Amino acid sequence: MTERTIFLQALELSSADARGEYLTQACGNDDALRQAVDQLLDAHELPDNLLDRPVAVSASDQAGRTSEVNSVAIGTLGQPVGITESVGTEVGRYKLREQIGEGGFGLVFVAEQQYPVRRHVALKIIKPGMDSREVIGRFEAERQAVAVMNHPNIASVLDAGTTKSGRPYFVMELVRGVPITEFCQRRQLSLRARLELFTDVCHAVQHAHQKGVIHRDLKPSNILVTLHDVIPVVKVIDFGVAKAIGHRLTDRTVYTQFAAMIGTPLYMSPEQAEMSGLDVDTRSDIYGLGVLLYELLTGGTPFERERFNTASIDEVRRIIREEDPPKPSTRLTTLGASPSTHSDKRQCVPAELSFAVRGDLDWIVMKALEKDRSRRYESASAMAEDVKRFLSEQPIEARPPSRLYQLQKFAQRNKAAIVTASLLVAAMFLGTAISLWQAAVAVTERNEKDQALQKAVRLQREADQARLQIEQFAKRMKEANILVTSGRAHADAERWGAAYADFTAATRRQPNYYNAWSERASLQVRLGLWKLAADDYAQAIELGVPTDNPANWGIPQLFLFNGDLESFRAYCRDLINQSEQRSEGVSIAVIRSCVMSSERRFDVQTFATRMEEMIADFDRFPDARRHRFDRHDRHDDREDREKDASKPPSEEHLTAAKETPKKDRDLDRDRSAEPDQTASQPGQNDADSADAVSQKDDPDQPDESAKPPWYCVFYPRGAALYVAGLAHLRADHFKLAVKRLNESLDEVEWHGRSIAYPALAMAYHRAGETEKSRQALASAKAALDQWADEIYSSPVGRMPVMWIDWLEAQLLYREASILMTGFVPADDVRLRRVRQRAVSLLGERDFSSDEI
Repeated sequence: MTERTIFLQALELSSADARGEYLTQACGNDDALRQAVDQLLDAHELPDNLLDRPVAVSASDQAGRTSEVNSVAIGTLGQPVGITESVGTEVGRYKLREQIGEGGFGLVFVAEQQYPVRRHVALKIIKPGMDSREVIGRFEAERQAVAVMNHPNIASVLDAGTTKSGRPYFVMELVRGVPITEFCQRRQLSLRARLELFTDVCHAVQHAHQKGVIHRDLKPSNILVTLHDVIPVVKVIDFGVAKAIGHRLTDRTVYTQFAAMIGTPLYMSPEQAEMSGLDVDTRSDIYGLGVLLYELLTGGTPFERERFNTASIDEVRRIIREEDPPKPSTRLTTLGASPSTHSDKRQCVPAELSFAVRGDLDWIVMKALEKDRSRRYESASAMAEDVKRFLSEQPIEARPPSRLYQLQKFAQRNKAAIVTASLLVAAMFLGTAISLWQAAVAVTERNEKDQALQKAVRLQREADQARLQIEQFAKRMKEANILVTSGRAHADAERWGAAYADFTAATRRQPNYYNAWSERASLQVRLGLWKLAADDYAQAIELGVPTDNPANWGIPQLFLFNGDLESFRAYCRDLINQSEQRSEGVSIAVIRSCVMSSERRFDVQTFATRMEEMIADFDRFPDARRHRFDRHDRHDDREDREKDASKPPSEEHLTAAKETPKKDRDLDRDRSAEPDQTASQPGQNDADSADAVSQKDDPDQPDESAKPPWYCVFYPRGAALYVAGLAHLRADHFKLAVKRLNESLDEVEWHGRSIAYPALAMAYHRAGETEKSRQALASAKAALDQWADEIYSSPVGRMPVMWIDWLEAQLLYREASILMTGFVPADDVRLRRVRQRAVSLLGERDFSSDEI
């Protein structure tokens, strides 16, 4: 540790004993270092500091002074010394190169350090003529405020001292950056990138608060962004109006004048606008962070700059303290530039920008901008955590104000009207009460009073019981929610037993909570336990789970696989009824579920026609080929992204697979289990962006806004062709079925395309092409064989394709085998062992073979 570092750390220790112990530990056996630090501490404690002396000039110098540059100060020996420091002047071991900034009482220069190393730094020195005790005290407070902090996002102090003319200065790292708002505009950063930069600012402010420093002037010009190896880094600067919390930044008295506004009005908190710094705490900086986030999201401050420029100081203070700014989503629709201008600068379309800001981000910003500081975030880190929750799509802490709070605010604004109305209502109630009482005295018998009293007691008892039941229900629901959340976390980490235990505990704690049943069913689906999953989904449906939720796609296929035809038909009818109530009509997912059965319970002719319309729309938007149906089984999709398991294996392929050493196959599986780095993210990659730009500029390409309402990014084109072929098969359009199913097999980007083989075999068989049907059935069996082998040799819970594709492949193969051979395929031994392995991991009880 250097002499300077030890000195600054020792200054933060108040007691002499603690300081002595620290110096003994830090200096060790280095007597020279200990002596040097002691001398610095002794000099620091001297009351007769140069800066404590008043500035004086001689009468002759006073008469001849024509500018601040010619002002003089009395040196330590009583001789006048020139106090002008300008470019080219040497201050200590630093040579001033250029002036880069000027504040209320200080000048900032780029300086070149001469020794012991040569480097460029930023040197801040007090202005000539500004050397009053109050200004010097404030300057030293800023110097000490920055010195006590050590954070990568705060410009650090490197050195400090006093010039020959007696003016204090300090040296900081040189930050060549631009204001954060300007950086975001120039780079056209996405919404996510802006929020990530903002969290860095929050962490820097939190560090300052932990060190006992309030910035009090957070604004874009004091928050610079510079590039370190092409990575943007935030730097918070200018603690010139900083305030200490609980301890003094310097031994000098820094007095904030009464009726003086400290800070910048556009970024000033209501308590700062009170013009008294005595009641300002860290939550004032939270307000400044809210204004900064507002400007990053909308491009403008909560209150319009032009309005402040023309208003009087009292009007500005009134606006800050009393008026509520519009929400960011509202401001986006009222700013001067068009919505598309703001969205282009954030790499999104106008509708996406408005949708992204509306809701959670609105509440995060408005919570930080609360007039009542007790309703703001408790700390900058709490605000940063809420922004991170938004980025990770988790529930945020900020919530809209309650009805009671809104009523209180309304009452404060309309006190006279509320009092008048209250008096009128009270008078009405009083008159009514008197009339009722007089009537009751006249006509009510004593026994009726007793009966009324008994009834009131009974009703009170019933109300108490009802309230108790409600409280118990709420408690159980909260506990069940906690268990479900814990189960999801365990499932994501593939801790199947722990996840199953949590979901099961949730179903027992709150049996009427459908989410617990559906989450446990989702877990069992991932483990291939179709029967158990179908039973839990049936329970969830009975409790009211939304049937049209995309998370529940595949439930009809589960019912069909387990032979529960009534549940399958009822679920499909419900899906069709809900689709008919929407303008976009029946979706691909609904048609896929309904045509899975060979029964003609539904209008398959309409389904086939509808699918042809959708295929035509897919061809109009070729980018649909890049989308994947991977929303509901991320673990399954991780493996199938790098394996082309859907291609029907040839004999050579199967032979090679058998001859491949097991350790090589294990290595391939380990690689395939890694997360897919090429999966589509909210920020498109460069190639996708280039395609999007070229399509936008090409007049022959259809407009994105012309996409039909049914358009769904979760389906690749191959899956749509497969569903179309299946619909034609059920509608007896065998040639069209063969055509569409073959086309789906040609879609190499869809890894689940092999599920089309059993349907193709049935289409050929029904069309009279026996040989081709046998070949298709053989290809289906080979694909199923390969998938079963991969499932058997992979960890539990891993599938080469999506579970719904794997389930439908088995369903259709069973149907094709019965149709063409008259036999039901035997249960695969490998799959039965996989189910047994999965059941053993659940750990709760033994399941019978019929249950799994």
